[in-house]
Amino acid sequence: MKPVVMPGYFMFPILPGQQNSLSGGMGDLRANHFHAGLDIRTGGREGLDVHAAADGYVARIAVTAGGYGNVIFLKHPNGATTVYGHLKTLNDTLGTFLRQEQYRKQTFEIDLRPAPGQFPVQKGDVIALSGNTGGSGGPHLHFEIRDDRDNLINPLLYNFSELRDEVPPYFERIALRTLTPGSRLNGEYARQTFAPVRRADGSYGLNQTIIATGLLGLEILAYDKTNGSPYRNGINCVEVKLDGREMFTYSMNSFPHEETRFINVHMDYETERLFGQRYHRCYVADGNMLSLYHTDQPNIPTRRGRLPMMDGQAHEVAVTLFDVHQNSALLRFRVQPDTAATPLAGLKPGNQAEAVTTTTDQNILKLAVRNLPDTLAPPAMLMEGKKTTEQAVSYIHNNAAVYLIDMNQNLPEMVQFGAGRMATNLKKRIIPGREDRYEDANVSLQFGPKTLFDTLYLSVRQTPWNLEINQNTIPLNDFMTATWTTPGVSDTMRTKIYLVNGRGQEKYVGGIWQKNKITFRTRELGRFQLMADVIPPQARFVSVTPNGLSARIADDLSGIRSFRAMVDGEWVLMQYDYKRALLWSDKLNPTQPFTDGAEVMLEVTDNVGNVTSIQGIISTPKPRAKPVAKRKRRR
Repeated sequence: MKPVVMPGYFMFPILPGQQNSLSGGMGDLRANHFHAGLDIRTGGREGLDVHAAADGYVARIAVTAGGYGNVIFLKHPNGATTVYGHLKTLNDTLGTFLRQEQYRKQTFEIDLRPAPGQFPVQKGDVIALSGNTGGSGGPHLHFEIRDDRDNLINPLLYNFSELRDEVPPYFERIALRTLTPGSRLNGEYARQTFAPVRRADGSYGLNQTIIATGLLGLEILAYDKTNGSPYRNGINCVEVKLDGREMFTYSMNSFPHEETRFINVHMDYETERLFGQRYHRCYVADGNMLSLYHTDQPNIPTRRGRLPMMDGQAHEVAVTLFDVHQNSALLRFRVQPDTAATPLAGLKPGNQAEAVTTTTDQNILKLAVRNLPDTLAPPAMLMEGKKTTEQAVSYIHNNAAVYLIDMNQNLPEMVQFGAGRMATNLKKRIIPGREDRYEDANVSLQFGPKTLFDTLYLSVRQTPWNLEINQNTIPLNDFMTATWTTPGVSDTMRTKIYLVNGRGQEKYVGGIWQKNKITFRTRELGRFQLMADVIPPQARFVSVTPNGLSARIADDLSGIRSFRAMVDGEWVLMQYDYKRALLWSDKLNPTQPFTDGAEVMLEVTDNVGNVTSIQGIISTPKPRAKPVAKRKRRR
């Protein structure tokens, strides 16, 4: 998709005409989404004027505790929309309108759609002050440009003179991974990482030897920088060539807003979850519907940017990174052919029980078995219902027999190797694009046509208070619904489902009870645990004066669901910054103080319904006594 760009149409919204820099760029890889615009730096402070980038009118005003925080959408005559997020306050006209609507609906979070022309703006008008509201990690302005079909356009294409960029992108690491059971990388079926080295001429190379055969997938961990900023931004364009032939290109100039969740199959989701590193895949993974790529053989699903190393020859791979200003970085490396025969014997017999390491990689179940009793690895027996299939060893590595099981062909419930047996907990193949269901005595799982990116090889394991559904390293596109019959739970109001990650951190999911069954929806897989939140939220007043109210609120487990403040029985808008756990009042008439002696009530509710209510009395703070000056003694 090539966006239509009119240079000069939009003005820079922060300190126009002055040099500035960015803390985030279009297409930065974020959790579950691509960054949709620019994060414009504001010098580490709030309160800078935010200017309308062009003539138009206010199409939307919204307030959320997370996300964009306070945000304004402007519609322009050319059909485009500009978005201004994390605002501190709106200008007087818009701020008054917003506050009146919040009071009318008695809500802090709100989404307003003024009538076209109700609030016209001219290019350069100050529409708000910059801030740090919502999910912002520090003061800045989030700025987007969208076309008339809600496609996101990279604002850097408009060549704002306020931003200079003479700094090229750079490589941090790359990864290569085997993609078929017959593929090998340095003798293994594995994903391996390599550290590019910058040469004297500015290009990059690898000092490690790479020997491979079969189809390989290339992944890159790379970033861009701009003048005057220490922050790492995303890559605008990637080009991969094999022996001079273009195999794959990726361009982040424009993309449909509704496609953003496909980032989870654009990047290596498992690596992101396990290590926090967001690698770009330089091939189109199964289930990836993004419109950001050109590949050598787009109609062959098994290719689409994958690198073929199947002819027994050495090949040169060249990867070029570009930013919007055409600064570039080049990495070249060679892949040598794997001519050695795959070893199928030569184990050192063990005298202990067999030990198995199990991993799944796309559609491959990989079993590495140690302590086998013979030098020759026996075939593994794959048991699925009444069917048993023999699986030969694939290769020997580090004194382990490695079996590669294609789960499209076999989905074993049990695997036997030598004297040992191992349950896989594999239950069923769930195919994307259609509704499907899995049921056993205690668990029912419902999948919609958009739940999955790719085929899910469903694994289910239950313990009395835990339900494990695959691993949290497998992404979901849309929600699935689970119903779980559990042991007797007496407190169903406060006992709910939490998703527990590998570090033991709990994330509230919720659920609805019907007798001894709890039903919940989730957009993530992993370990779900029943937990009871019996502790009400914490709340304490910081200030209760005629000038305003403020309070600290927090919850130890399920999280804050709502809050409500009343002064002499009248509802009062409380602004909320969850990052500081702080509430503060925003009066309907900012010039009118609260009445001295008025009764104040603050009620805070967590996600399972625990309620904390605190009371106070409006009172004017007493002036502090001036310290008495001490006389100096004469000597």
